[in-house]
Order: sequence, then structure tokens, then C-alpha cells
Amino acid sequence: MTRSFAVLAIMTAVRPAAGQAQQAGAPCAMQLDSIGGLGRQVEIRPGQVHQFGSGGVWASCRGQDTRMYADSVAWFSERGRVDFVGRVTFRDDGVTLDAERASYFPADERLEAYGAVRLENRDTGSELMGPNLTYWRERPGVRDTAELYATARPTVRYPVAADLTGEPYVIVGQQVRLRGRGHAWAGGAVTVDRVDFGATADSAELDLDGDGGEFVGHAQVTGRGATGYVLTGRRIPFHMTEGKLSWVQAQGLGDAASGDWRLTADTIEFRLDDGQVEGGVAWGDSLRPNALSTTYTMRADSLALDTPGQQLSEIRGFGTAVATARVDSTALEPDWVGGDSLVARFGEGEDGRRLLHTLEARGSARAFYRVLEEGGTLLAGINYSRGRRIVASFRAEGVNRVDVMGAGDGVYLEPKKRPPP
Repeated sequence: MTRSFAVLAIMTAVRPAAGQAQQAGAPCAMQLDSIGGLGRQVEIRPGQVHQFGSGGVWASCRGQDTRMYADSVAWFSERGRVDFVGRVTFRDDGVTLDAERASYFPADERLEAYGAVRLENRDTGSELMGPNLTYWRERPGVRDTAELYATARPTVRYPVAADLTGEPYVIVGQQVRLRGRGHAWAGGAVTVDRVDFGATADSAELDLDGDGGEFVGHAQVTGRGATGYVLTGRRIPFHMTEGKLSWVQAQGLGDAASGDWRLTADTIEFRLDDGQVEGGVAWGDSLRPNALSTTYTMRADSLALDTPGQQLSEIRGFGTAVATARVDSTALEPDWVGGDSLVARFGEGEDGRRLLHTLEARGSARAFYRVLEEGGTLLAGINYSRGRRIVASFRAEGVNRVDVMGAGDGVYLEPKKRPPP
């Protein structure tokens, strides 16, 4: 069979019926543009043929900006399938795909690729790499947008819409699906990495061109940089502002930590600016909010934190709030302050750590604390006080002063006198 006859035969097998115009959105009417080697045709039954071309084959879709190349091509008319083998390249008006082999199904505009697959979306700048890929092209009346599906831990690189030249999302999962310009789903030990945060989860849904997404199942989000943070939960939805993480919420067994504090609760919500936690709130019933600093622990029905520049500034507790000092070996019971609401304010100590400066309790306010001698080394007494409002100030060694306001009362226990020297 001559080369020209092979080209003509394959064109005849896959093109539309005579007189049918190629309309926008119509199935691909494939034609072979050139064959570098030999071609042949086998008629397996009347009206059904298998055709083959080798030596480097170029093909296209009539009337469309779609081009294909492979070392060899096979057309199976009864299956409506074209197989491309060896150095496969597929290019349409939106994507470029390279693979070791591929099968194209013109009737439903589906391309299945295998072996060292790399697909680039030229409109979004995104890239997918993996061992396999199924690509459904956009086709009016069948699907309103293109879709991709890949398995066996493909990697997707996707620039954020706000800055196509900036640091992209890097998504890895056992399965990854992309739909349209910016919707992605991933499942199976998913990892998502960006310049400002990284995340892991059992599955993830991402609006890459929009304002957020959600990590589901053993979810964790980790901030990058010197002031990093770690947030975990059963489910973590998030929002983006101008291409940067701006809001994140851990739902179910929430746990958050940074250098100066740790927070646990059913639900923890943070607001962020330029990759740093600026503040947040926590609430819950099954896991009551608990905030731990380097010096004190606070529990309440709900908590709010202010952390400008990710430096702990203030913790506010509402509903049966209690702040407890870090226990040392000399105390049978730690110092504590409680009330209907509680505000703890922090400042920077000489060693750079965030230290408690004041505790203010309001509504059924109570305080239990040890009074230290000058220098803060020897126990001088124990005090229990009550009032409408209590304000306690601290120094590095412990309580410095306690002011009780409004119908106050209390008990002071003197220490056992020391024996004479």
C-alpha cells in the first residue's frame, strides 16, 4: 500500500459524512496530515476497518486548532478509537500534552494518556505530571468545560489567579481531578504546598482561581517561615485574599500551636495576614477551649486570641473562665484566677519570651495565689480572694499585686514560721 493511499484511507474512516460541515463544539473529524513511513488497512468485516501508520504520523481535527503526533498510529473503526504510540504529543487551543502512548475517542472527545504524562494548560499556566491521565475536552451539549482525571499520585502545579508568575499550588494525591479553569479535587494522602503554607489531608477540594477550599480527614495546615504555626482538625476550610491565605478554621479536634502558645478546642478559627496569625477564636462542647502560653493555661466556654505579627498579646475567655499558672515543684496547688470572663495580657520578657503581665477577671471573680517574699524565693503566705472584679499583675517570679473591687472578701493563710537560725 502506498503512503498516499494510507493517508486517504484513514481520513475517510474518521471524517464526517460527505457534506457535513465541521461546527464549533462538534466531534473531532480526524485527518492524517502526513505519515513518515508505511501504512496499511485491514477490513475485519464489511464497513469495519483497522488502519495503521508508522514512521512518524501527524494528525489533526478538521476545522479545529487540534494537532497530534506519534511515532505510530492505529485506528479501530468499530471502537471509535485512535491509538498513538511513541513520543505522543497532543495540542489543542488550550492544552499541550506529552506521553509515551495515548488513545483518543473522538465521539466523546476523550483522550487517555499513559507513561510519563505531562499536560500544560496554556491559559492558566497549570501543569500536571504523572503516569496516566484522562482528558475530557469541552464540548457544547456534552460537557460545558474541560475535565482532567489522573491516578497513581500525579503532581499538579497551579499558579494562583492573582499572580500567574508567583509561587504555585503544588498538589499531590492518589487521585486528582481538575475541572474548568480552577476547580480541583484530590484524594488519598493529599499534600498541598505553597510558599506561605503547606497542608496534608485524606482529601481536598480547592477553588484555585477563587477564594479557598477545604481539607478533609486528618487535616493539617502548616505556616511557613520563622513564625510558623501548625493547625490540625478533622476538617479545615480556608479562604484566600489576593492569592494569600487569609482565613482558616479547624473543625473537630482542633489543635493549633505556635512558638508562644498552643490552643485546643472543637473549633478553632484564625485570621492571617502575610502568612502570620493575627488572631483567632475557639469554641466547643466536647473539647472545651484550652489556651496554653509559656506561663499560664486558660480554659473557658470560648476563647479569643490577639497575636499581631504572630506575637501573643491578649487572650480573652468567656463563660466560666479560669487561668492557671504553670505548676512548679513547690506548690501543692497552682495559682489561678477565674470569673465569668477573663482577659490575660502579655508582654515581652528579658529573654524574649511572651510573659503574662496582667489577668483581669469580671463577674464572680476569684483568685488563689501565693504571696512571695521580696526577691520571690521564699513562700510568705497564701491568699484566696473574691469580688466583682479582680486584677492581678505579675512579674517573672509570679504574682506581684492583686486588686479586688466590688464587695470583696477573702482568706489569707500565713506560712508556718521559720525556726530561728
